[in-house]
Amino acid sequence: MITESVHKPKYDWYPSKWGPSDEVGALNDVSPKEILLAAQLVKKGKVYCLAQTIEYGIPGHLFHGGFVYATFRRHVESLGLFNAKNNVGAMNVRLEMADHTGTHMDGLNHISIGDRLYNGHKSEEVTGTFGTRKLGVEKTPPIFTRGVLADVAAYKGVRRLEGGYAITEEDIRSVLKKDGVTLRRGDVLLVATGSDSLWMSDNGTYSGPCPGIGMAAAHWIASQGVTMVGADTWNVEVDPCEDKAESEAVHQFLLTKNGIRLIENMRLDELRRDKVKQFLFVCLPLKVKGGTASPVSPIAVV
Repeated sequence: MITESVHKPKYDWYPSKWGPSDEVGALNDVSPKEILLAAQLVKKGKVYCLAQTIEYGIPGHLFHGGFVYATFRRHVESLGLFNAKNNVGAMNVRLEMADHTGTHMDGLNHISIGDRLYNGHKSEEVTGTFGTRKLGVEKTPPIFTRGVLADVAAYKGVRRLEGGYAITEEDIRSVLKKDGVTLRRGDVLLVATGSDSLWMSDNGTYSGPCPGIGMAAAHWIASQGVTMVGADTWNVEVDPCEDKAESEAVHQFLLTKNGIRLIENMRLDELRRDKVKQFLFVCLPLKVKGGTASPVSPIAVV
């Protein structure tokens, strides 16, 4: 039986502090000052790719549907299409996939609280055939700011956190204190659990209950002015929820209430290996009008 509280949630979280028409969310806090400070972190000129490879067999949530890609045209077959004296051929591949495929960034229109999206927009008023007319992922600006890695698995002395482990505020604070790093407004926080070691080697375990940030940690992260949170898991937040009667509660708090985007299915093993703690973080989402997410290939530069 659905309770009244589900039908009538309390709407005490909008309009956002950036105004009732805002569609950017926490990324408003990445100012020119933060961009310049982030650029100063580049000392070695080394680039780390933080994305998983998209290929057949990658883990994917049933909610988002399947992934299909295949060769569409071959070089030799296309020679007649061009019919050029220089004998040119071309090939392409067609893809069919959800916007939440592989390493991806969740948009502010992805998760609702009741019928309300970020900044109080009513879902049915903005949703159409091609996603939403408000809060689409195309409204996400290019991201160029400081990134901070919190390697919780290493701090706990394990290769991988167990599925269902809720990362606490104390976990995050302790990792950052040990590493001598302080979060500042405009940062992107990446949380390492060691789960990326399962990608394409044990997809069943990877796609099952996962470690991730709990609600107390989410509250603290938001209070620090963090603009995005990423993780090497499929959900960023702990699954199942700490309150077993709830689902995606941290998504609701970060995305919907605070405009803090999430990046899922990241590859953080190389940053962990090299003990990189802070870096220039760059992420350029696809401008898919009305999209609820974007596949991304973020990088860390040191």
